[in-house]
Amino acid sequence: MWQNFKIWGEFFVNLQSINSEITFCLMKKRKKNNFTATLIEPGNIVSSLTFSVLYALVFLVIYSPYSETAWFGVAKSESFLLTTTFVVVSVLFLILSRTLMFFLSKKIIKINYLKYSIWLLLEIILIGVFHAILSIVFVKMNEYPESYLLTKSILITLLGLGVPYVITTMWSIIKEMRNTLLVTDTNKVASDGEAIAQNIDIINITDNKGVLKLSIKLDNLYYIKAEDNYTIVYYTRNGMLFRYMIRCKIQTIEDTFKNTPLMRCHRTYIVNSKKIKVLRHETDGFYIDLDFEGIDPIPVSKTYTNAVVTGFSGETPPIKNKTNL
Repeated sequence: MWQNFKIWGEFFVNLQSINSEITFCLMKKRKKNNFTATLIEPGNIVSSLTFSVLYALVFLVIYSPYSETAWFGVAKSESFLLTTTFVVVSVLFLILSRTLMFFLSKKIIKINYLKYSIWLLLEIILIGVFHAILSIVFVKMNEYPESYLLTKSILITLLGLGVPYVITTMWSIIKEMRNTLLVTDTNKVASDGEAIAQNIDIINITDNKGVLKLSIKLDNLYYIKAEDNYTIVYYTRNGMLFRYMIRCKIQTIEDTFKNTPLMRCHRTYIVNSKKIKVLRHETDGFYIDLDFEGIDPIPVSKTYTNAVVTGFSGETPPIKNKTNL
């Protein structure tokens, strides 16, 4: 039986190796440490956990008959209560873990791929430890060393949850990279630094080569952020927040869409003024809250304070507001 377990272990190691190669190829095309934010969005968390839990349950049902230490099973009355306890507690733990990750990422921790991977690995280890405790305390497998049961529980959990974690993570990354918006029927595109033919209802953005890359309804666009030589457009679709990366200067977008609701508020930010819910003045300056839950407050720099406050309120801001930034 241990030989079969080793085969599964080798399979997972090979799968991880393949995943690493794919990830490397994908990330070569992306900015270093540019985390795929959709991984920790509520909708993706729900779908990822649902798939992972179902996969793990199927895996355990198939694996249990071939393992001498497995007690998982719904057909055996003596293990049904223990199995139910393990499943329910594990699912609740995963829900709590991802909820905590979501809120911490918004307020305290800047999530990157390394932190995300460590977080998932800790989930696997803790569930494996919980399984080992149940095996030692309640099932009383005294014929096996505790260290053996602990190690095997963690490895089995790694197989049960690690595989769907890899699959859902890679799917999210690939989906975002291939995510494109519906391009409208227009030939009026321009190269970087030139004005793009525009419409107050449709925003068309080209890359540095003048190729039309994105066409989106103004009402769906929330803000644009500059990162090095790229700009990232944040927009909603079906009630969820997405982003689209384009190799284009944010200055070009600002020049192109003057006299529209798109308003520069910072060296790295352009916001859709129609989506501003609150413009607040804190001790360290102005901040913009957009009307979509989960978007962090956007700072307003001193350079753009006057224009932003005037555009938002229709009035010239007091001198003290200018000098506080």
